[in-house]
Amino acid sequence: MAGMKDVTAIVGAVEHRVEADMYRCDPAYPISVTVGLPGRDALETNALTVHANNNAIRDWAHAHGCPTVTKTRVIGTSVSLIDKIIVPDEQTALRIVGRSLAARYRRTRDRHARLLAAFAIEPETAMRIASMLRDETDVDFDLLMQVAAYAKTHDTAGMTPRQVPLAGFSAKWLDRKKTKRRKAVELLCARELGLTERPRELRFRHLDPARVHEPNLVAVRPWSEGGALGIRYVVIVENKDTYQAMPPIDHGLCVFGSGKAAADGLTLLPWLFDERSAGIDVVYWGDMDAAGFEILSDIRQTGLDCASMFMDRAAYERYGRYGTNCDQKDKPLERQQPKPLPGLYPDERSLYESLCTGKGVEFLRLEQERIPIADAAAELQARGFPVKFMEVNTRKMVCDDDVSKRTGKDTIDGKVGEAHQGEESRTKSAAVYGT
Repeated sequence: MAGMKDVTAIVGAVEHRVEADMYRCDPAYPISVTVGLPGRDALETNALTVHANNNAIRDWAHAHGCPTVTKTRVIGTSVSLIDKIIVPDEQTALRIVGRSLAARYRRTRDRHARLLAAFAIEPETAMRIASMLRDETDVDFDLLMQVAAYAKTHDTAGMTPRQVPLAGFSAKWLDRKKTKRRKAVELLCARELGLTERPRELRFRHLDPARVHEPNLVAVRPWSEGGALGIRYVVIVENKDTYQAMPPIDHGLCVFGSGKAAADGLTLLPWLFDERSAGIDVVYWGDMDAAGFEILSDIRQTGLDCASMFMDRAAYERYGRYGTNCDQKDKPLERQQPKPLPGLYPDERSLYESLCTGKGVEFLRLEQERIPIADAAAELQARGFPVKFMEVNTRKMVCDDDVSKRTGKDTIDGKVGEAHQGEESRTKSAAVYGT
């Protein structure tokens, strides 16, 4: 009956307490769970239900080794009813809760004990680290302890994460995206690691017909020549095929965003962020999936004023049949809680939320390259981009044969460096471009 706990509710109360005590160094026992007996009128009205519930609680408490506290109530005659359940100790609590919760709790206590044994830290610090690493697998937790043991006796200042000479984990295991791992190691070592990051880089190529034959460029330091070269149209894309197939555009530049690194990399084009950006049109075209919209928001949060292309409800309705519910590795996509993403506009936000939750859409992901490049060229032209093309193949539009024979990319170190040959040919001919 309402307000009176049954066995399921009592178990839930114990689970809540165990969850709350998960990262406390000294959880307090015993635990007292109040049943919540109803008043006299309710007792008399529901006498049979109260008796049945009381008997079930008594049997359950006896089976789990939990003492009970009773109260005398009158239901026609005086009866003794269980008012409280006492959970005497931690082991009893773990027998009561589900196996999954008990296993997580025991793993936390085990990790806490291992950290205390291996490092000269306070119990509270060890528990803080255990909490930070709650989502790490046992393998990764072991690796972290190895990293911390190494860093405690070796100077890592100036190293990149990839240069830490330990076997057993990937080169990205300790990169800047793994901030919790780094912080945990630094707490164990009682100092900062002093690791440095691999230099940012950004790949792009000219679209202007006068320069479209030039090799690709890769900036590793700020490249400031864009304004002086008269670049007025910038298209940022995420897919390599789309990047290579982008048609010539007068005074144009195509940037290969390379996923979530795009926001950092674009800052290597400082002329897009200062007074030189006046009169420059920038378009971001990414995949229609949760990650694509997160990238778009991140780019705008850097201060870059850019429009999006094919990233709204109308585009999804037009091309949605080409979608998929698998990621790049062909694994099923999971639905997720939408993030705030302050950089999105209302129409983008609407589609983003649907692609996160699956509500109102058949597919959670529509890859950029599934949209014909001819449609992209037409859309850019409609937006005022001076696209130079004559359509031959409605599915593909790429640079001419002469361009496909030119390979390589320049590394920019404040200026254009030597082109490296042997790179994959930028594209193959499938269209003829003209004026």
